[in-house]
Order: sequence, then structure tokens, then C-alpha cells
Amino acid sequence: MTSYNTLEYSITGAVAEIRLNRPESLNSVNREMRSELFTVLQQANADPAIRTVVLGANGRGFSSGADLSEGLLQDQTVEDQILDEYGPILSLIGEMDKTVIAASPGVMAGVGAAIAMRCDLVVMADSGSLIMAFSNVGLVPDGGASWLLLRYLGYQRCYQLMAEGGRLDADACLAAGIVNKLVPADQVMTAALEWAQALALRAPVALREMKKILRQAADRSYDEVVKIEAQAQNICVGTADVKEAMQAFFEKRPPVFRGE
Repeated sequence: MTSYNTLEYSITGAVAEIRLNRPESLNSVNREMRSELFTVLQQANADPAIRTVVLGANGRGFSSGADLSEGLLQDQTVEDQILDEYGPILSLIGEMDKTVIAASPGVMAGVGAAIAMRCDLVVMADSGSLIMAFSNVGLVPDGGASWLLLRYLGYQRCYQLMAEGGRLDADACLAAGIVNKLVPADQVMTAALEWAQALALRAPVALREMKKILRQAADRSYDEVVKIEAQAQNICVGTADVKEAMQAFFEKRPPVFRGE
């Protein structure tokens, strides 16, 4: 395990595990955490041996959002902070070749919720919740939370949540498709890691191309998506993994995918 000041990073087989580690502040995101999280995500993405990433947290919650006690630098606006420090993290999660699973042991709030929702899959504690409390302090959601929640909830429910500084419990998050699985809080990391290990056995090129397709599909026309799928399929067909899968099918054995 590699320790940083604000997070922990370890690798087991083909799975990278990142844990936000400021439990005393419910993993509020300060400048050091933003820098370290971006560095670790880059490191995981650059490692060809890693196929899946679990982004979890120590303590009783995923993240309470931005560390408001830290404030801004004298030469920095909040716009600069969002675009220059949060933006690269959020973009990288969406663009990584790896599947990223968020594991939330409790509350995920503000930009912490935005980071979790930006991941490809989410496991949440059945006692957890999502909170959008920005309006309580005269602010608007950021980190792409508005874009994401609008697609999950529709306009009226999204506006209500944001305007009232509201909370969605775990069952509501599951019903809306914001999270994929609910488990007891003390099993969140175990469930996420087991899921990551299972996905790491699947064809890496296919999962990478699926992620690219879905990240583009929401803003493209039907005909454009058909073309994007066709291009991705052409990439997959040319891999050794497809040949291995076909051979394994006829030999009645599980395929061994190598990402080639």
C-alpha cells in the first residue's frame, strides 16, 4: 500500500484501490486531496496491468464535499478552482481506459457526490445518502452534478433537490439509477472490490470501448452512435481476445482475456 497525506493507494492483481483518507472531516476535499487524487488516477490509468479501479473512502462517508474551511488562494477564483483542480479529476475518470467503481460507505455530498457519480459504477451503503446542500449556503451545484442529476431525475425532481438543498436516501438513489448496488455499510468496499475483480476478468478492450460509446451516446444522434459502435466493433474484432473467446466457446472453457 502506498500512503499519501489524504488518501491510500494499493494494487491487488489487476485491481487498483484508492481510499479517500480524511475521515475526521468526512473526507472533505481540500487542495492536497485534489492534487493527490489526480496523481493517483493518472498512475492507475497508465499502468497496463490494472484493469479496474475502486474509489472508496475510510470512515463513515464517501465525502462531505469541498473543504469550506480551506477557502481560496488570493490569486484564485472559485471558477479557477473548479476548472483547474476538480475539472482534470472529473475528466480523467470519464476518459480512463479502466472501469472505475465508486464505493460509498455513507453520505456523499456536494462535489464528493459529483465525483462518485462520474464513476462508471457505484456501490453505496444501504444506510447512505446523496446530499445536494449547495443552496443552503447560497451556492449552486458544481463538478457536473447538475448535468448528471438532470439525466437521472428529470428536470422537476432535479430542481427540487437542488433548490431545497435536499437529500436522496439509498433506496431513492438505487431507484433513480444513480447507484448500482446497495449493501450494508461494513461490506461496501468488499462488494466493490469483488465486483472489480470479476470485471477485471472480462475483455479489457471491449469494456474500454463500451465506456467510450456510452460517454458519447448521451449527446449524439442515433445515427452517430451507430457509427461509433461500428468503429468500436471493428477495433474489438481485430483483437486476440475475440479469437480467444471464440476458441474458449468451442472448447467449453472460460476465456482468458489479455487485453490484446
